[in-house]
Amino acid sequence: MYAKVFKQIYDSSIADDWQVRVVFEDLLVLADSEGVVDMTQEAIAARTRIPIAIVVRAITVLSRPDVKSRTPDEQGRRIVLLDSHRSWGWKIVNIAKYRLIATE
Repeated sequence: MYAKVFKQIYDSSIADDWQVRVVFEDLLVLADSEGVVDMTQEAIAARTRIPIAIVVRAITVLSRPDVKSRTPDEQGRRIVLLDSHRSWGWKIVNIAKYRLIATE
């Protein structure tokens, strides 16, 4: 899969932490057409070659509500768990928005 990344990501609240931004960009690339990244944190780290500690911290940040987010969906969270019964696998909240921008 691929994803276009737009310069507005540098103006977003996740740009304050470059490691979180890079992990999010990688999640955009790893996501399927529905925005699902059905992988463990360890698998993400192995695929992206990003140290596991950075991946874990970034996923924690991306999963939190963000009052500075431009999009209030899911209280500004960038990702949400696919299933509350497991600790891995996420959906990118605004994937439709990113895909729409990519086609404009």
